[in-house]
Amino acid sequence: MRLIESIVPFYFLLMLIEILYTRFKKKDYYFYEDSLADLSLGVLSRIFDGLILLGIVYLYSKLYQFSIGAETLSHYFLGTSSFLHWVVLFVLLDFLFYVAHRYSHEIKILWASHVVHHSSEEFNLSVALRQSFIRNIGIGMFYLPLALLGFPVESYLIIDALNRTYQFWVHTRTIKKLPNWFEAVFVTPSHHRVHHAMNPEYIDKNYGGVFIIWDKLFGTFCEEKFEPRYGLTTQLHHYDPIQANIHVLKDLFSDLLTTKKKWQGIVSFFSYPSVRPDDLQIAEDRGVRDPKVWLSHHRLELTNKVYQPVHRLASGQFLYRVTLFFQFMFPTVMTLYFLKRMHFYGLAEVCSVFVLLVFSFYSLGNLLEGKKEWLSVEIPKYFSWLFLLVYFFT
Repeated sequence: MRLIESIVPFYFLLMLIEILYTRFKKKDYYFYEDSLADLSLGVLSRIFDGLILLGIVYLYSKLYQFSIGAETLSHYFLGTSSFLHWVVLFVLLDFLFYVAHRYSHEIKILWASHVVHHSSEEFNLSVALRQSFIRNIGIGMFYLPLALLGFPVESYLIIDALNRTYQFWVHTRTIKKLPNWFEAVFVTPSHHRVHHAMNPEYIDKNYGGVFIIWDKLFGTFCEEKFEPRYGLTTQLHHYDPIQANIHVLKDLFSDLLTTKKKWQGIVSFFSYPSVRPDDLQIAEDRGVRDPKVWLSHHRLELTNKVYQPVHRLASGQFLYRVTLFFQFMFPTVMTLYFLKRMHFYGLAEVCSVFVLLVFSFYSLGNLLEGKKEWLSVEIPKYFSWLFLLVYFFT
């Protein structure tokens, strides 16, 4: 976690370079409101990661005590002083990421978290930071077997951070194809553009994090043959980071409350994302559990959606849009400052500050949509900012 925070300035530098390069090349790869939403989602994910990662680390440490590897493999040739230790862990963690990532597309309750990352219709480096606030629950649970193999928690956290860092640079349209030997082994921007596409030909492909060989081994690889259309099969069409985080969860529980077939409602949580209870599903999709069958039913509809214009809606005039950057920066700086000092505070203080910071991003989501709710949102937000300044610096 500390490694990721320490290289955040490098992420921003690369984004700035990409923005300047695309402007110079007259390529319109960024949209202001969308990028602010991406960055807001990134900050929100860091807020919750602090707490969630503590839980994952606790479980990991407990499992490590029962590991079969700590007394055997680790002590002989996989000790932390061995180069092989890091290589094997890097490969194993990336394989587990492939498994976790694939299930995050194939199981609706996991998709409800991961969908955040795919809900932008743009594709640029800022999209890499567009993460769910509960990402670590879905992904982290798949890494727990590493503890049983005898890899200490410190090693896991370092390799996980390196794995995430690699995945940042592949979110770009500015790099086309790389040398064949590199494309054959590693995930590249070309591979990952396919993964973020909503074109029928590209759906559910290229799950790899660092190595593309997992997709080639398990039949989920697809070469980039044409420029993808990015986003979801049903596009989000707004910039609110809170709604981006919860919209699939809302749909899931809404279906469960509405349907008369409660068991199907429960089962749908663990089914492919297109599955709904039969009494809420359109006629041709009732009983359909196979994603390939669902895709065959909707291929023409999805193909038509590919040619719809990308959602780009300015929130206001130039000066209003400039103020949005300040509205983003204040809670972001407060978040980073607080995460560095979180261990000094009690649970009640941590939860209170988290609520105020999340409320700030809820406000920003409204402003990105051009909504100004002064009495219920904006004025309370400014009072919360004043409280945070007084609390932290006096």
